[in-house]
Parts: sequence; structure tokens; C-alpha cells
Amino acid sequence: MNKRILYGGIDVDDKNFHLGLVDPDHGGIMTYTTRPNSESLIKKLQMFKAQGYEIKVCYEAGYLGYSLCRQLLQKGYSCAVIASSLIPQMKGHPTKTDKLDCIKLGTYYAKGLLTEVYIPDETEEAVRAMIRSRHFLKDQLKAIKTHIVSLCRRMGWDYRQATEKTQVSYWTKAHVGWLDQKIRMVCETIKFNLTTLIHTLKYLQEQIRTYDEEIQRQSQSQKYKTQVEALQCYRGIETLTAMGLLCEFGDIRRFAHPRQMTSYVGLDIREYSSGGKEKKFGITKLGNRFLRTSLVEACQTAHRSPFVSRRIQARRAHIHIEFKSIADRCMQRLYRKSQHLLKRGKPSNKVKVACAREMLGFIWESLNKSQCLVS
Repeated sequence: MNKRILYGGIDVDDKNFHLGLVDPDHGGIMTYTTRPNSESLIKKLQMFKAQGYEIKVCYEAGYLGYSLCRQLLQKGYSCAVIASSLIPQMKGHPTKTDKLDCIKLGTYYAKGLLTEVYIPDETEEAVRAMIRSRHFLKDQLKAIKTHIVSLCRRMGWDYRQATEKTQVSYWTKAHVGWLDQKIRMVCETIKFNLTTLIHTLKYLQEQIRTYDEEIQRQSQSQKYKTQVEALQCYRGIETLTAMGLLCEFGDIRRFAHPRQMTSYVGLDIREYSSGGKEKKFGITKLGNRFLRTSLVEACQTAHRSPFVSRRIQARRAHIHIEFKSIADRCMQRLYRKSQHLLKRGKPSNKVKVACAREMLGFIWESLNKSQCLVS
């Protein structure tokens, strides 16, 4: 005799977990509130498991990440993490409560209307968190640099005017030397302020270098080495970008076609076509923003003539010839596409995004072949 299945939706927050259980065979709905921890939730689910029910629960991807899912799986419960943006919305029902949300999740889950997200293993998640933390520190570094330059401008210190060059770059060795000279000639309060900010800047730079060294070390591990080498054959992709792409994509075999990768990244085209009229807009931006940014940055030089520099040649040393061939085809393809779009008068930023979308197909091919070699 088959077990009766209860489908559950969990609405999680810091104050309470709200559990809604749905019995699709008899149409029963039960709701419960527990403390915001897995132990209280499991104790409630255990009551139904003891009665012979099979429990399948889900919750929306959010601040809890995958921790609750892993704890439930360890206790023998089926659990899924749901993509929030793909949950069906009902029109004409403006009321929203935690109780209604968990019932809605359980009902949709029972009918197979929800989309589960990929759950990486703990090692993959740890490396991805490290790379994202580096991005966070990089943003902090950029904010401090902008703050220091703005502070100098408010005091009448204009480095570009002092050098009589409008295109000179900030934070070069010459700019830092000029700033040190200026700091020596001001009052103690301003000196304290700027000195403290510069010390913070140097500290962040040192921490980012430490992160880079650890990411480089991780890239040489057996898990990532072959895939990183395959991606480093591309112009615009080095170790940091390659590791970011691998950790964000996860298992590449879950993408049966490059179109699925394009949608996951958010580089697919928005379309509203009806009544025989076709209307297409910009990219959706509904996917992973870390991947989207990395890919667009990798295509900054796509418009330049295909050329394998000495730096790329050094990265390609001792790498399988098939990976080099795919990367060369990509470079040729991106050059032709970018030149075609630029001649049509398309803005350079749009051209880079179009090239990033094109590049995804080649990356999909490289990673699939590298998976075959690893296997």
C-alpha cells in the first residue's frame, strides 16, 4: 500500500516558521506555527511521519540559504528550495499573510507548479561565498576611493587640474604621492581624517590580495583545475573570473542547452508579441547578477581583432587543444558580431551585452567537455 503524501510549504522569518500542510487526496489543509529553528519544525513534522505519512516540504530561497533544507534532508524529509521569482501569482487576491503564503506554497508544490533551485554541496557554497565576499570588499574599496576623492575636491584639491591633464587616472602611484604631499600641509583634523581613510584603504587592498591568493589556491584543486584551465583559454577570462563562473553555475550538466544558461544569467530578451506584432526589448536581468557582470566584463575587448597575446599563450600552455579551439572560435565569433553591431550604430555597451550572451554558448560547450574529461 502506497503511503499518503503531505505536501508542505514553509514561510520562514526571524520570529516564526509558518507551516502549511496540504493533503491532495482528501483536500485537507493544516497550518502550524513553530519557533524559527529546524528542531521545532522537525518535531511538528515527526507527528505526521509517525502516523505513516510521507512528508514533502519546500520553502522560498531567501536569507536562510540551504541550511534548513540540509537539516531536513539529514532527518529523512524531502525538502526543496523554490525560486521566488517563478512562483505563480493569483490575480484578485490582494490579501497576503504568512499563513496564506505557506498554504499557497504547499498547494502549488502538490500540483507541481513550483521551480526548484539548484542546491550546491557545502564545499561549492563555501567557495562561492568567499568569492562573493571578495566582491563585497571590492565594492567597499571603490566606495572609500570615491569618498576620498570627493573629500579632496570639497577642500579645493583637484589632481587633474594640478597636473593640467583632464584624462589622468586617480589612484596611480603619482596620484598617491601627490595626495601624501597635500596631507602633510593641512591641519591635524583633516590630516587625521584622510590618514585614517587611507589606512583603511590599504587594509582593504591587503585583504583582497589575501582573498585572491586563496581563490588561486582553490583553483588548483582537483575539483576545479580542468574547468578553470578550459575557461582561461578565453580572452577576458582569468582565474578569478573563471572561479566565479564555475561556483555560480554549479553543475553545468543541469543546463541541457545554452538557452537555459542564458535565462539563468538573465541575458535573454524580453518579448511582448501578440496579434501578429512582434515586440522585443532589452535583456530581462532576472537571473544571477554576479554571472551577468562577469560575462559582460569579459567581453570588454570583444571588438578588437582576434589575437592570442603572450599572456593568453602562457595561460594556454599544456592545455588540451580542444579547449583552445573552442576559445578561438569564440573570439572570432565575438569579433564578427561586435563589428557588425557597431557598424549598425549600436551603442558599445549593448554590443558588449550581446557578445556576453553569445559567449555563453561557447562556455557551455567548454564546461561540458571538461566534465567529460574529469569523469
